[in-house]
Amino acid sequence: MATTTRSNMAYRNKSTHNVHVNTNENPTQHEQNNKDLSHEHSRPFGDEKHDFDLVLVLDSLIRCPLEGGDVDLSEYLVAYRELCRFFKLTGRLFGFVAKDLEGKLAIIEQKMDDKLLSTHCTTVKTMVCYEQEHSITFKKGYKPSGSRTLLRLHWALEFILEFMKKLSTSSDHDKTSLIASEVYHKTLSHHHPWITRKMAALAMYLLPTRKDLIGAMCKQDYDQVIELLDEVVQAGKLVYDSIQDIFAYNNILNIP
Repeated sequence: MATTTRSNMAYRNKSTHNVHVNTNENPTQHEQNNKDLSHEHSRPFGDEKHDFDLVLVLDSLIRCPLEGGDVDLSEYLVAYRELCRFFKLTGRLFGFVAKDLEGKLAIIEQKMDDKLLSTHCTTVKTMVCYEQEHSITFKKGYKPSGSRTLLRLHWALEFILEFMKKLSTSSDHDKTSLIASEVYHKTLSHHHPWITRKMAALAMYLLPTRKDLIGAMCKQDYDQVIELLDEVVQAGKLVYDSIQDIFAYNNILNIP
């Protein structure tokens, strides 16, 4: 962890700080999303520089872990918001993923801003314990529980971290479409219905090479991104494992 922090400080001096799709959507909405994905033209990769900030993600992930294996929800949301921007910058390719993830982030943010709930939603443990005590863990509908919502984000984080890990060890001209497809089938696809898997397959098929993807998306330069990816994965894995342990301890890893 010391290595991660040391490298992060170096990168901070160089930079300025400024996926789970909703399976409860009705089939009509899924079909419309699929139609939009098929017919809308995506922005060509590499035609302009964007500002997806891996340093911001890394800094927030490093600040997430708390004593006793807990996780700071505020820092988690900051990191996840930036990860969502990565998906959005691909245009329609993964836009449907980003939209759903942002919706889930908003649900947790609303709970954190609620005067009655804010003191119970500062960390993952406090939120999970509160919802367990008040028998709302399995609540669905318009205002689902924070635990149920966080679990969906947790599933998507596994995909994101594994994708970044594979990306960091691939070659410049490897097709990220093949990397994403392999990782997706091992992780997030298990939680998706058939129509969502088809949409994801189309999105991944259109992804460019590693070099083009990084060049079009990231604020940092290419070589810096390759080094940062490994650090983000390490920091993110600590956060992922902590949440996994909290959910496993409370027997809520399979909230429907």
